[in-house]
Amino acid sequence: MRFFPSFASFLALMLVSALLTVACGGPAAEPSAAPAAPAAPATSAPAAATQAPPAATAAPTVAAPTAGPTNAPAAAPTIAPTEAMAATVAPTEAPAQEPAAPSGATVFTLSESTIARYKVEEVLANTGFKIAIGETSDVAGRIAFDADGNVAADGSRIVVQAATLRTDSNRRDGYVRNRTLVTDTYPEVVFQPTSVDGLPASIADASGPVEFTITGDLTVKDQTREVTWDAMAEFPGDGTVAGFASVMFTFEDFGMDKPRVAIVVSVEDEILLELEFAGTITGP
Repeated sequence: MRFFPSFASFLALMLVSALLTVACGGPAAEPSAAPAAPAAPATSAPAAATQAPPAATAAPTVAAPTAGPTNAPAAAPTIAPTEAMAATVAPTEAPAQEPAAPSGATVFTLSESTIARYKVEEVLANTGFKIAIGETSDVAGRIAFDADGNVAADGSRIVVQAATLRTDSNRRDGYVRNRTLVTDTYPEVVFQPTSVDGLPASIADASGPVEFTITGDLTVKDQTREVTWDAMAEFPGDGTVAGFASVMFTFEDFGMDKPRVAIVVSVEDEILLELEFAGTITGP
């Protein structure tokens, strides 16, 4: 009976040891296995997440948002304004080239055989006295007459393309174009008739040789002066006209420079401008 407490104590000790063994051994094994299992999902999940964003970024970069909106607006606005501007050029130039004749007007229109000519006396170092003659057939225009036989200035205009004037010297022509007439800036010499004296009330009634004068505004470079041409024309009665007109003025009148080069000893102040004209009469 003395050993019972000891045996009971031994049994109690064994039970405690078993419980401790189960409690400590079982849970220790589970935690070590649990971390291994989550490790694989944690590693693969970030990898998949890392690859997904680049794919999402690449799609917006290559897709239509960049190419579509950029190309569409660029084509439409660029072409439309260009065509619109081209359309406005013709109405601007047309009135300057061919002013509209008034309704019921009688019109004398120059033909392509008309010649404009200038003459200037000069003294050259190698040849002495000479008359420099420059001319061009690049002339166009008309004179309109109203029902009372008066010149309709708004419908009348004669234009000479100054850059096409030619003499027997390329050097002289270059000086006249670049220095005297400055044709790059002022390409035209323009005469706008305002009145005619010496013709019948209706130019269509003129016949045979007729002497008359034509007054109007002559523009050379940026200077405009009123001048009067002396004219003579032949009216055969078949609606055609052929004639000659001339006017004289000075270099100073129109702010022009005289030729000043080594070969030129002197140049006279006066310039004689001539129009050897032909044309037709149309109208009532």
